[in-house]
Amino acid sequence: MDVEYIFVVIAIILALILLYFGFIHFIKNKRLDQEMKSTLPIEELLQALGGKNNIKEVRSSASKVTVVLDNQQLVDIEKIRSLGASGIVEGKDSLSMIFGRQSENIEADMKRYIG
Repeated sequence: MDVEYIFVVIAIILALILLYFGFIHFIKNKRLDQEMKSTLPIEELLQALGGKNNIKEVRSSASKVTVVLDNQQLVDIEKIRSLGASGIVEGKDSLSMIFGRQSENIEADMKRYIG
């Protein structure tokens, strides 16, 4: 009966070793440098914000994109809502748009377009 326990322990150790090396192989072959893009039409968002020349700064958090604007009057709030913003907060010279998980990707795309 003691021999059966030894075989079980050896089988568990072998399984753990195989899982470890399989995991290491998976991580090494995964493309972590893959560029993520948003599913939002960025050109339309930029137009709704008054054009890329109206945007001074873009930043994001986990759920929202905030832009600092030259002229708040050029912004089309309804167009931004139709693009998927679940909420919009207007500041004195900024606009925060809640896009959820895509926010960081939207920020990166906007910065690519703005230059």
